[in-house]
Amino acid sequence: MLSPQGMRPLMSSRSIGMSSQRQQTQFKCNEPEPDYLVNVEYRGRLEIAVSGTVTGRLYRFTPVQPVQQVDPRDALYLLASGLFGVSS
Repeated sequence: MLSPQGMRPLMSSRSIGMSSQRQQTQFKCNEPEPDYLVNVEYRGRLEIAVSGTVTGRLYRFTPVQPVQQVDPRDALYLLASGLFGVSS
């Protein structure tokens, strides 16, 4: 089995015939929306807009409004980034 470092040359865009422009993959979820939202707090200092990885929703975080209600399916990926935390 190849290590992640060993796979890079195999996965480069040029080696599989894709353009050199970065492509963004977005996953759409066919599951019903949950009955609740998660309060997520952005820990950065600048304004940021993030597209939910699962739902595709756009979430805007600002220094004035660092806490937003986020679909829990998207919250998982935001929290994993380390730039966000759970807020009460």
